[in-house]
Amino acid sequence: MKGLVRIAVFADDTSLFDYEPTYKITLKNKHKGNVWLADIDGINNKEDADALKATKLYCDRDQLTPPSDDEIYFADMVGMQCVDEDGTIIGEVTSVDNFGAGDLLDIKPPQGHNFFLSYDDNTVLSIDDKITVRIPEIL
Repeated sequence: MKGLVRIAVFADDTSLFDYEPTYKITLKNKHKGNVWLADIDGINNKEDADALKATKLYCDRDQLTPPSDDEIYFADMVGMQCVDEDGTIIGEVTSVDNFGAGDLLDIKPPQGHNFFLSYDDNTVLSIDDKITVRIPEIL
């Protein structure tokens, strides 16, 4: 493997990897989906690459391209209130996760246990100062 690593990239602008806070990362070529093969300075063999497995890489917010009017960063949804189509408060977003089958809003209701709600066009109707959602009938 020559020390190359696979990196799942959740950014449209891959020039973010030209930034060097800790690691010098050079994206080599797209592997599958949002996964790239990358060279990291100082990582020269499989053992070095394995030591970084499951490491999350972050960049400073000011390095990101501002979202367009119809976009929002997932981090900005944390703490936002969720309401249903009638305006009834259903809870607050505690995180946005993806376990492999799509993005999920983790919602803490006013009472009871957190629940996940799919983040898609059928469920999330609008986002402004709050998130308006359509609750599926099975919930």
